[in-house]
Amino acid sequence: MKILQIMCHPDYNGEHRVSNILANIGEKKLIEEGFKDIENINLYDPSIHIPVMDKFMFNYEGVQLIEKEQHDKIRQKELLAQWKSAEAVFIYMPLHNFNVVSKFKDYIDNIVIVNETFKCEEESLIGLDKSNKQIMFVITSGGEFDKHIQYTNLDFAVQYVRGIFSVLGIDKVKVLRVEGLDLAVNNKKDIVEKGIRELEEWIEEFSRKNKK
Repeated sequence: MKILQIMCHPDYNGEHRVSNILANIGEKKLIEEGFKDIENINLYDPSIHIPVMDKFMFNYEGVQLIEKEQHDKIRQKELLAQWKSAEAVFIYMPLHNFNVVSKFKDYIDNIVIVNETFKCEEESLIGLDKSNKQIMFVITSGGEFDKHIQYTNLDFAVQYVRGIFSVLGIDKVKVLRVEGLDLAVNNKKDIVEKGIRELEEWIEEFSRKNKK
């Protein structure tokens, strides 16, 4: 099974960042469970190029692409091929301003492409991705977005992830929240340890169902 791991923290090599800690533990657990074909992409690593939406992404007839746009188009094809080949995807992300981080949105713009990962029919969208592809979305946050009524109404990130992947035909999206990290009444260490346990338990369950 090919697994893609997407790390989304702007402090891409910050070892103390909870999102990065979970990503490292998750990968080690997958390897421990026998999964060897794991590919990583760290969206904020300066060496990793994620093209930003530009005219190269549209088929404007007669438009001459400059050299940068030509390179971006090639890079987009690489990202798309990497995404399509994955059978399971683990996403590790901190919540930023009540939503997904900007680099993740840029990444999504490179894989959500009409007639590649979805198609449009009259009054409907048809997903073209693997229908059995599994997504594990691990999101960290300072607040508690499944408890506080005001935060619940601002829970855009999870809605976005579930919604955008449903366009591709993917409905197996599991969400692991590691939340309340910045609340004075909470013990951050306990929250992180609980998140690690839940992640490892889910990977064990994932292994039982998917190991070949």
